[in-house]
Amino acid sequence: MKNILYIILLACIFTGCEDFLNRLPEDTLSPDAYYNDTKELKTGLSGCYKILQNIYSPTDMTKVLELMSDDGKDPRNTDEFHVFRKTNAHSQANIWTWNYKMIYNCNSLLNILAGYSPTNETDRIEALAMEGECHFLRALAYFNLVRIYGDVPKVTEMFKNPTDAFGIGRTAVNDIYTNVIIPDLENAITNCYKKGAKELIGMEARATKGSALMMLGKVYLTMNNHSEAEKILKRLIVDQEGGTYGLMPTMHDVFQPENKFNKESIFEVNFNVSGGQPCYYFQIMINDIAIRYNTTYNSAYQAEHNLMREFVNYKEDIRYKSTLDSGYVPNASPYIQAFPVKFGPEGSMRAAVKNTGTDNNFMVYRYADALLMYAECLMQSGNKTEAIKYINMVRNRSGMEALPNDYPLDIYWILHERRMELTFEGHRYFDLVRTGKAVEIISKALMTVCDLDDKPTLEPIQEYQLLLPVPTTQIEIDQTLVQNKGY
Repeated sequence: MKNILYIILLACIFTGCEDFLNRLPEDTLSPDAYYNDTKELKTGLSGCYKILQNIYSPTDMTKVLELMSDDGKDPRNTDEFHVFRKTNAHSQANIWTWNYKMIYNCNSLLNILAGYSPTNETDRIEALAMEGECHFLRALAYFNLVRIYGDVPKVTEMFKNPTDAFGIGRTAVNDIYTNVIIPDLENAITNCYKKGAKELIGMEARATKGSALMMLGKVYLTMNNHSEAEKILKRLIVDQEGGTYGLMPTMHDVFQPENKFNKESIFEVNFNVSGGQPCYYFQIMINDIAIRYNTTYNSAYQAEHNLMREFVNYKEDIRYKSTLDSGYVPNASPYIQAFPVKFGPEGSMRAAVKNTGTDNNFMVYRYADALLMYAECLMQSGNKTEAIKYINMVRNRSGMEALPNDYPLDIYWILHERRMELTFEGHRYFDLVRTGKAVEIISKALMTVCDLDDKPTLEPIQEYQLLLPVPTTQIEIDQTLVQNKGY
């Protein structure tokens, strides 16, 4: 009976099984819990993964990132995140809280694993894999935090007393990258299983060596260390050190619930209706179509018309239809409409799942993203011909004409390709910030009339607004947490 319970708990977190409605694992690990074997350790590991569903919910971090990019807007063009008029009241405390909760759980399990004595070689390798996954998840949480808030408290050990968490202050972003995120990912690369490993059968949602290589490449790219990013991404793409990846036949195939953990998936957050973890990403966008299908919610946002115009101007029909449900609708008002299809069912099915949700996963990292990052690194190193080869791999999948080898490739074209391919996947805002183009491109979008976006702002955004303010509730309980400049 004990073994059956473990299987049920792990299945609901890692695979999204349809048949079990049992209670989910607790999302807070007790450092005093006693673990006898790797089966019991996996229950603790599932508690680390469970928090991903809160971090990547459609109402907090992912929504804010779309509103702050030039892809999403609020219906009235007044939202403080969208128009970059945030005050210290707009800190999005849930982003801070959930990411630190995952850090806490990972620290707890790492502490437990440090005292665990495997009884055989199989258990030793499994314990090391779980250690690597904890390091991966902790790195992911810190990667989110430093890109959103800047300097943040560095907490990598279990506290003997909870009060020890106060007075740490904020650690510099570069310190977090150098002494936490990069070492964590190097550990994960060493210890995690490869994609497709037999040990992951039935638990495909676990982070892999490929997941860690992907994130480390993105970390170095964010740090503008293109040479290191290129080396890491070569290990993923060319050397296939993390396992075998490839592009799905169509972009539509990538996101279908029946295709979870497919060959293009590098890391995805599992959602499952039967397991009590439904996905509601199909509710994130609002317009007349939302009303027609009876799925309108106040927390939703709209697609920027400059985004839809870019799809149209570049004749991106396939990627457009794989991203937005309708686009141009003759005789409708408004005549340009949008509904996301990457993370939800077809339009006629949405009313039926309005209250129940769906089994669609959220794709954090996928192979097309890796190919475009690798192309960016190759371009930055002066190898534009090779860069174009990898861009064309992504374009060809969607029926786009291949770029010629002498195409005048630059960072703006890279950003265009990434925008067309990765819309609403949480990358656009971070791409604009890391390339130094955020103020320029977002300001232009906000200040320019485009189709039905006819209420432009009057002045550019201010650079300090690119970071969120530190939650005031955290500052109130810990005076060493100084607020970001400008707030």
